[in-house]
Amino acid sequence: MEPPITKRDKYSVAFGNLSSDRGINLIDPPIKLEDYYFWLRDDLRKNPEVLQHLKNENNYTIDKMNDVTELQNNIYNELKSFLKEDYDSYPFPHGKNGWNSKYYYFVRTITDASYPIHCRINMLTKEEEILLNENELADGKENFDLSNFCITDDHLIMSYGIDETGNEKYKLKIINIATKEEQEHNIPELVHCSYFWHKGIIYYIMGNETNRMSQIWRYNFKTKENIKLYQNDNELVEVSLSLSNDNKYFFISADSFDTSDIYYFTENDLSIKHFTDRVEGLLYNVTYHENSFLIVTNKDKSNNFKVMQANISNTEVEHWKEFISYNESIYIEGLHELNKYLLVLYKKDGDSYIKIIPYENLIYKFDNSHIIEINNDIKNISLVNIDIYDTDIIIYSYNSLDTPSTLYEYNLKTKETKFLRQKPIPNFDKELYKTKRIFAISHDGVKVPISIIYKTDIFNNDGTNPVYLYGYGSYGLTEEPDFRTTILPLLNRGFIYAIAHVRGGSFLGYKWYEDGKMEKKMNTFLDFIACAEYLIHNKYTNKEGITIEGRSAGGLLVGASMVMRPELFRTVIAGVPFVDIMNTMVDPSIPLTTPEWKQWGNPNQRVHFDNMLKYSPYDNIKEDRYPNVLALGGLNDPRVPYWEPAKFVAKLRHYNKNNSLILLKIEMEEGHFGGIDRYEHLKDTAFCHAFVLKTYNLLKN
Repeated sequence: MEPPITKRDKYSVAFGNLSSDRGINLIDPPIKLEDYYFWLRDDLRKNPEVLQHLKNENNYTIDKMNDVTELQNNIYNELKSFLKEDYDSYPFPHGKNGWNSKYYYFVRTITDASYPIHCRINMLTKEEEILLNENELADGKENFDLSNFCITDDHLIMSYGIDETGNEKYKLKIINIATKEEQEHNIPELVHCSYFWHKGIIYYIMGNETNRMSQIWRYNFKTKENIKLYQNDNELVEVSLSLSNDNKYFFISADSFDTSDIYYFTENDLSIKHFTDRVEGLLYNVTYHENSFLIVTNKDKSNNFKVMQANISNTEVEHWKEFISYNESIYIEGLHELNKYLLVLYKKDGDSYIKIIPYENLIYKFDNSHIIEINNDIKNISLVNIDIYDTDIIIYSYNSLDTPSTLYEYNLKTKETKFLRQKPIPNFDKELYKTKRIFAISHDGVKVPISIIYKTDIFNNDGTNPVYLYGYGSYGLTEEPDFRTTILPLLNRGFIYAIAHVRGGSFLGYKWYEDGKMEKKMNTFLDFIACAEYLIHNKYTNKEGITIEGRSAGGLLVGASMVMRPELFRTVIAGVPFVDIMNTMVDPSIPLTTPEWKQWGNPNQRVHFDNMLKYSPYDNIKEDRYPNVLALGGLNDPRVPYWEPAKFVAKLRHYNKNNSLILLKIEMEEGHFGGIDRYEHLKDTAFCHAFVLKTYNLLKN
């Protein structure tokens, strides 16, 4: 079967001074870029020609993968063999009584059931109760996603959102637990299902027509009264809402990517108060602890953040006082308040730490502070938020590339650690694998960390092993070296799995993020390329041995890297890839575009146009010998529209001078995150692995 022929229809996309919603300092007169595949964009997803083209692409992909059907099935069964299908999550309390809660809640999965079952146990009678079986709700649905399952503090009501299209707009369901009757309400569809309960009130965030979170609402469940508390019309700003751990203060964040703006109110006083005047470039986050506000901020050029304190009666920035001084080597990620302790969550050299500061007699005992000790070279721990304020007990989790998620109970007073549970992984023996952290030297001399894992008995150390290199590198999001069963079939076939912690993420701090965004974005791709070269030069693999994968903004990473250095990679897995960055970011009508101008730049402005055009994968495709590519997308994806991977594949095929396999797979009923069905997820993973092995001619097992 020959690949679908994608018609070329010349179209000019204009950049610059075309309308008032494109920003300021616009290119004038506008300039144009030619786009021969623009016709593949259909905002309504109803154009018969476009839909037929996508079906043709899917049929071609099925045909080309037909010879590895058995391999795909074998990998799927292998992935299932690492899954404990009957499993209950660790039960935790809920509600104002803390550890003395009447009910503890957990999630159950059972064999052959795709979705979880929400349960609780009565701690007095030890009787278990099924609250909600997602499998019953999902039955017969092409796409199903249940999000933000919540229980009221009195344990009488449960609520959740349902999305059946993948467009990330959720219908809120409110259910009486005793009667299982659905309760009427007048809350509209919620983008990202952003809501929470507080004392019989639902606080929720509304998105606008482009899915930008812009309004805060308050809904009284008893009176059915809806009140809008706050609205922000700045298209560069996203709005969020949080509640202090003692439930006294609500905080509204109206932030762009480079500037914070925070407001607050209380349940008894709904008047919105401004925390401090907005200052361009000032980033901060506010928590409340025992009669004062604590602020994590970059003030005074504190790139990796410090902590300051403000009196509740005077919160303007000029009255903030030093609380935890700035340390360039420590990246403070946040604070967690308890009534007798303050927990500081931070990273240092890529490792994660939890520092405990006791609070006694209205004084923070800094001299008695300590960190939770982890007896591992790689310290990848995280606090489990169990929503209990008055406690000496916390829960934290640890995992790494060779260690499944492990829960510990920690006594803040005695400093004793108690092992609770490690997630069971059938057919996995940690002793057969080795993990390391190595460093590549990037183009400007910066050392870039790489986390790797391999199976020791089939690691040759002579450059003959294949490598599977993963990356993301945007938004300051860190791709942690977490345990993932999905890579085990590759490790067991001799692959080395590697994560490139490139700039644009925050693995080495917030400055690590800032050095990989906007005008410095090229560092992200050059770091990734340097990691690939390091793995070749140091005999982990060879010049024909590297597969790369990235999703969403990680798809931009692998797309840009392969277009810049196509000879460096054998195979590319581009999941919902953000590869058409110029055409997407120029158009404010596309969901989530305008706020992203603070992340990538606004191509309607000359300085950003020139910078973004240097790395935009779609725009830099030219005649060359490109690697094998599998591009994945979802028809209803509101974040990275399906036409980005579709156009990317079409243009690659047009200019490719290599005999490589370039496939497109569009899920016609899904969105950005694909299916939530756990078995379908394993099938999708098996499909990708089979594609990779096919491109290496490793088809025997």
